[in-house]
Amino acid sequence: MEDSDTLGELIAAAQFKLRWFDLGRRILPLTRTQAEAFESGRSPWPHPYLRHAWTGLLLWPEEGGEPAVWFLRLPLDEQGKLQLPVRDGFLRQLTQQLCADSDGDPAARLQSVLDRSELVFDPLPERRASFHARAGLLLKRPPSAHYAAMLEYCRDPDTRPWDRLALQGVADLAARWEEHGALLQQRMVRLAAPVFINLCQCLENEAIDHRLAAGIIDRARSQLAGGTADYTPVAAAVRGVSHSVAGGLRREFLRELLLGSAGRDREVLAAIGSRCPRDLERAEIAEPWLAALAENLDQKTFNLLLTDLLFLPQVRPILLGALRNPARPESLARAFGILLRGSLPTH
Repeated sequence: MEDSDTLGELIAAAQFKLRWFDLGRRILPLTRTQAEAFESGRSPWPHPYLRHAWTGLLLWPEEGGEPAVWFLRLPLDEQGKLQLPVRDGFLRQLTQQLCADSDGDPAARLQSVLDRSELVFDPLPERRASFHARAGLLLKRPPSAHYAAMLEYCRDPDTRPWDRLALQGVADLAARWEEHGALLQQRMVRLAAPVFINLCQCLENEAIDHRLAAGIIDRARSQLAGGTADYTPVAAAVRGVSHSVAGGLRREFLRELLLGSAGRDREVLAAIGSRCPRDLERAEIAEPWLAALAENLDQKTFNLLLTDLLFLPQVRPILLGALRNPARPESLARAFGILLRGSLPTH
């Protein structure tokens, strides 16, 4: 086999079709043009997260057969572009393995390299389930056997058991939200909390409409109205609406959270920072979020969230403006100063 310059070329040479996905903040498909520009080093990864491209590669044989999935965490340079030497080393391993046994199953040979590579990562269960649901739709395959049980539960949450539902069924339903949007909106406030949380974690990958987003927000508000000390469902709601087309509705919800008791909760603040970067491009969200971050989270978490967001060119100027504002809270000035110095104070 001739040497390949990119993963795309090698996979094509092995007679597989390929589709790239981003798995950083949510699952987003990449066009072929985007993937080729990234692999060639011409363009940065469009959705960097924690200085890496968290990728899902869906491969399926050109002549038919079972698909394969690769989850690769590719390091990025200061410009957000692929670190080519790391990728090239991985390519050499793949090529050597393919050449070692040209008569064997190419998918099995490639998988043997993946099993030993440090670039491979294991997605969280809800992300993996959502990816498989998306892949099934792309390949025009039926949903999993768990889909029907999840749908039946949503039709009558009060009388059907929820503790036997499989996460894959939740993900399959979330991927088909347009077909069942009205049902989901009506039942959202009646879902058991664990089901609601899992559903929101899967819906963060979907550009849901304003009606379904409103149903999720209403559920979160009812949780808050009950005087709860458990903000996990509220943080899940933030994730559930984070990719919705209802931007105005979402930002109103985020401001409401930041101005209330939920704005002091670690999970809620982390969900806003990791899943809602588009909303942090607006000072009216960024400023109270930064203040709450500095006041309520530890320095390590503050550094992690802020460093990641400052890597995004659309968000960076807004955050820096708030961080350098002379009227910023003292706690924010102190946390930012520690970040810049790179260490905690000694006295």
